Amino acid sequence: MASLSPKFVTSAQGRKKAVVLDLGEYRRLLQKIEDLEDALTLDRAEQTSKDLMPYGQVHARLKRAGKL
Repeated sequence: MASLSPKFVTSAQGRKKAVVLDLGEYRRLLQKIEDLEDALTLDRAEQTSKDLMPYGQVHARLKRAGKL
């Protein structure tokens, strides 16, 4: 992961209360989180599914059903 350059908002006592990120850094972090969520969903599906269908077969079924 790329190096972040966060800035901190602190209380009057000097305690960190919030983080300020460059908008590009924020968007990259959101994308990473989305990618991790997708990977976790796929992992769970692979662990719980009895029969996985190849993508080509799913695509063909959807095409025949007029959903593509």
